[in-house]
Amino acid sequence: MASALDVAVVGGGIVGCAVLFELNRLGYNCALLEKNDNLISEASSGNSGMLHTGFDAPADSLELHCIKRCVDRVFGVFNKLGVPYSQNGSVMVAWSPEQVSKLEGIQSDALAKGVKDVFHLSLEDLYQKEPSLSRHAHGALWIPEESILEPCIYGLLLAHHAKNNGAKILTNCEVRGYENVSGGQLSTLDTTRGPIKARVVINCAGLHGDHVQELAGISSFRIQPRKGQYTVFGQGARNLITSSILPVPTEKTKGIIVFKTVHGNVIVGPTAEDVESRSSPPIDTATTRRLLEHGRTVVPELDSWTPVGHYTGVRPATQYKDYQIRAYLDRNWITVGGIRSTGVSGSLGIAEYVARLLCEDLKLEPTRGATSDLQPSDWSLETNGTLSVDGTVYGVSHPITLFGTQKGGGGGGTSRL
Repeated sequence: MASALDVAVVGGGIVGCAVLFELNRLGYNCALLEKNDNLISEASSGNSGMLHTGFDAPADSLELHCIKRCVDRVFGVFNKLGVPYSQNGSVMVAWSPEQVSKLEGIQSDALAKGVKDVFHLSLEDLYQKEPSLSRHAHGALWIPEESILEPCIYGLLLAHHAKNNGAKILTNCEVRGYENVSGGQLSTLDTTRGPIKARVVINCAGLHGDHVQELAGISSFRIQPRKGQYTVFGQGARNLITSSILPVPTEKTKGIIVFKTVHGNVIVGPTAEDVESRSSPPIDTATTRRLLEHGRTVVPELDSWTPVGHYTGVRPATQYKDYQIRAYLDRNWITVGGIRSTGVSGSLGIAEYVARLLCEDLKLEPTRGATSDLQPSDWSLETNGTLSVDGTVYGVSHPITLFGTQKGGGGGGTSRL
């Protein structure tokens, strides 16, 4: 790349695309560097496509701050860019008296965090809202602002909007080295597509974030991969639930959810299992049986439906329970790490926080004027697994999108697995 950039964003997952979108709108000359063939790959291609309100995020955490800021902004962006979404809400169901005793604390904690729309549901109201739910519930909370969205289309439309406004997107561009001599104003990235110079480097490399920051001599966290597995039912089962069915969470995980995608597929998952590999792991048969049992216990009518497929994802957890976002003034570098399972929910809030670090801590001013105009894109999902946006074709690897675009929505029979 001949001329120097203001910012090089490393990693084209949902967070990298959101950071590119935000900084491009503010007037920074940016490029997005993604080592894979497609954007929204790796961790971002194995999520649930849910937008959480932060009601159960750690109190006083950066994660909570970013989620709340994202929720404040994201629906306007959805509507302007044409991102498919549904504010279908979530019910958190207690399946035992012990779990019921936790609901009051979950609600009061949410109120203390500024998330006010968390309400107790009577069993009568619960079953009126979810008539296909198992009759073994003991209590429930209703979180009406929780939403579902098309996560792959969301990320690609963010990146495409930035591209239309002058940002550059480089795929098959793996960063292999970094050089900044004596705190100089320009850093040089050694990539598989040649050297790239930028005034600031922003590390949004997700599952490889610790390895990328080590190129700059930084070692502030280590990735501890966490596998999640999902089982997918066809769109014929879409009327079995209206909202997302959450369990009462544990210390480690939000638990296994039964939810519906914007395409109408019903999905059970994710699990949470610490693993060694950062690559997408294979489907585990025992885990599949556990997911099926859970789904059919929560929604008994799923017993009449055969899954149309399964998928796994790996989340970039770290040794910390909060986001790891920090500016390094002596290296002209910002690391965005530890975005465990709320990358979609926190995306625009994370991008806003990064923009503040860039301007206030690193003192980098945009080289052109900001733009507030958001133009909707003309997009269509193609049957060959691509997204066409204003004539530009993007590869799609997210299972939610791929299952959703199967002929007949993945079908769905009446024979049991």
